[in-house]
Amino acid sequence: MGTEHFSWREHRWHAANVDLRKAEMITAGVDVGSSASKAVIMADGELLAYSILWSGVDNQDNAQMALEMALDDVGMSREDIHYIVGTGCGEADVSGAKRTVSEIACHAKGANYCLGPSARTVLALGGRGCIVIHCNQEGKVTAFLTNASEPGYCRENPCNACGAAQGRGMEVVADYLGLPLEDIGAISLKVSDKQLKERLAVPLDKRARVQDWVLEEINKEPVTGGHLLDGGMPPLGGALGVVCDVLAKSQASALLRNGWSKEEVLAIHSAALAHQAALLVKRLGIVGDFVVTGGVAKNIGVVRRLEKELGVKSIALRPDPLLAAALGAAVFAGDFAKKARRAIGKV
Repeated sequence: MGTEHFSWREHRWHAANVDLRKAEMITAGVDVGSSASKAVIMADGELLAYSILWSGVDNQDNAQMALEMALDDVGMSREDIHYIVGTGCGEADVSGAKRTVSEIACHAKGANYCLGPSARTVLALGGRGCIVIHCNQEGKVTAFLTNASEPGYCRENPCNACGAAQGRGMEVVADYLGLPLEDIGAISLKVSDKQLKERLAVPLDKRARVQDWVLEEINKEPVTGGHLLDGGMPPLGGALGVVCDVLAKSQASALLRNGWSKEEVLAIHSAALAHQAALLVKRLGIVGDFVVTGGVAKNIGVVRRLEKELGVKSIALRPDPLLAAALGAAVFAGDFAKKARRAIGKV
């Protein structure tokens, strides 16, 4: 049991009636994401508190705020934490962290912590990246692949992988359509596979061509080779060329001008994102239980389409798939703290 607080900008939880005086080791993991910062505090390996703060793009100040909120909820300060590990964007330099660990390793370790040794394939779907990970029964990474498409330079988007399965694009579309982000997955499922197929069979006129200077710039790059303006690698009849937050608004606008409904626009974006992620998963394969982590894991429209394309059911990560990397970082913090104690003869 615990106490929970939720608002449009933050989500916090802490365990109730925990006597911290009995805890020998307090550790924390902080994950700087592209749209949200997450902090987890553990007491002797048990979840004590967490916070999620929607922060905009790559805001490390909010990562510090997320940690402070979690600490405040349990009446602690940073001085009470024995070890902090940071992870996330560029293995973020989190103030006070003694070490940083890659988000790939942290997602695997977090899934293992929540679901045990059966969680062997982890798909991390975040705001600006798609990573499929194989891990062993201890949550140690054994193999991974990132992004499902040919990389292309884009000065507007640091993901450096045009066409990657990205959640940030869904945020842009939701905002453009004036719909709550938490509702778009269910709304997208109002369009059946049959209806989407029928819509895709209707030719798009010239209004579907995305007139965007960013796309024009990308198209000049030798790596991408001029294929984006012609629809790129169209998984769904060319209605979407790429799944990218820079181009999401332009593409959604073009579809609306061609008579698509909001539900259909969300359906095609969800299906395209799911397809890009499925391509990556198929390349590495699935072993053990299949887990989806990251913010996109909360989008039922993407997850259901992904499951259908892969022919498997995903295991839900609790308490929140957004916390996977932060949880893993906190677990690593516990391991590092124990090693440090053994090194000086305290254990």
